[in-house]
Amino acid sequence: MEFGRQSSPFARRWSAEGMSVVTMLIVANVAISLLQWSVDWMSPNANWMEVYLGLSREGISQGFYWQFLTYMFLHGGWLHLLVNCLGLYFAGREVEIVCGPRHLLGIYFLGGIVGGIVQLLWMSASIPLVGASAGVCAVLLAFTTILPELEITALLFFIIPIRMQAKWMGRIVVGSSLFFALSGLGGNIGHVAHLGGAVLGWFYARRLGFGGAFWLQRFVRDRRRTRERQERMDPNEFISREIDPILDKIAREGIQSLTRAERRILELGREKIARKTGPPPLR
Repeated sequence: MEFGRQSSPFARRWSAEGMSVVTMLIVANVAISLLQWSVDWMSPNANWMEVYLGLSREGISQGFYWQFLTYMFLHGGWLHLLVNCLGLYFAGREVEIVCGPRHLLGIYFLGGIVGGIVQLLWMSASIPLVGASAGVCAVLLAFTTILPELEITALLFFIIPIRMQAKWMGRIVVGSSLFFALSGLGGNIGHVAHLGGAVLGWFYARRLGFGGAFWLQRFVRDRRRTRERQERMDPNEFISREIDPILDKIAREGIQSLTRAERRILELGREKIARKTGPPPLR
C-alpha cells in the first residue's frame, strides 16, 4: 500500500537545505540492498550477508549484536525495498520537517531495534530477519500521530486510490500487523517487527507532545478542573448551581440514590458554609 499526501502546513522544499536525512536513509537502503543482491548473485549458495548482517537468534547468540542495526538495510527483493522506500519518503519527510533530523533518526532506528527484538522473542524459526519495515512503520505511526487529520491518498495494491485521514492509515498498519501476527498468515514476513516498530513510533511522537490525551488523562484533567471551579464559587453560587439539583434529586428518589460524586459535593458545600459562617460563639 502506497500513499500520497496533500501539502501539510509544515511543507517546504528539501533542496533549500541540501540532502535530507530521509534521502540519505533511502540512498543507504538502496545501495546496501544492491550490494547484497550482487554478492548473492556472485555467491548464490553462501548468503553470507544475510547470515552475518541479517537479524537471527543464532547470530545474536554468537555475539553479532550489530545485526540489530544492519538487518534494517538488507531486503528480500526489489518490491520489499520499493515499499519501504516509498513509506519512508512520504511519511519521513513530514516527520523530519516537524520534529527535526535527530528525532527522525531516533524514531527510525529505535523502531527498527525494538521491532527486531520483539520479532526475535516471537518467532520460533531461525530465518534471518531483513528489511527496514519496522523502522518505516515507526516513522509512519509517528507521522499519523503528529498529523492525524491530514488528508492522504492510499493506493491499495498500487492501483486503487483510497482517500482517508492519516490517522486511519496508522490504524490500518497496526490492525493488519496484529491480525497477521496472531493468525499466522502472511508467510515469512515480520509482522511482529512491524507492530513493535509502530508502537515505538507512536510512543515516541507522544513523548514529543503530539497526539490527544488518553481517556484516563482526560478524566483526571476534567475532575481537577471541576474541583478548581467549585473551589472558586462562593457559598451562595455553589448552593444554587451544585447543591440545589442534588436536593431536588433527594426529594424525588431518596438519599440512597446519590452517587459518590454527589455526596462529595454535599460535603464540599457543608465546608463552604462552615467557612462562611465561622465557628459558633463560645458560651
